Amino acid sequence: MTDRDNPPSREDVAARLAAVAAQREAERAEQQNRQAANAARGIGFRIAIELVAAIAVGTAMGYGLDSWFDTAPVFLVVMIVLGFCAFLMNVFRIMKGLDQSVGLGRAMREADTPGHDGRHGNGA
Repeated sequence: MTDRDNPPSREDVAARLAAVAAQREAERAEQQNRQAANAARGIGFRIAIELVAAIAVGTAMGYGLDSWFDTAPVFLVVMIVLGFCAFLMNVFRIMKGLDQSVGLGRAMREADTPGHDGRHGNGA
């Protein structure tokens, strides 16, 4: 006898389909977890780069101003502090999602809004 002579029962087919659906759901959940971990890692790297860039730019500007005006490290200290303040503001914007309020990020959010026809105003 072959499998053609004895087709699987409905219960067997239902059990197989349920197993495949459960496996796909588990794979989908695992993929979402990986995406969330990658997004968090990306934000962490962005914050680290913001810190290095803000301090480096502040240091360079302060050193340049001190050299130009032939002063003590007054401008260096002031610009490092301002660079750190800029870093804190950028981190705040990143965490609140305000860095996408202009440009492509805003356009993408508006395009995803139901009922948005791409025009400004009431859409009439």
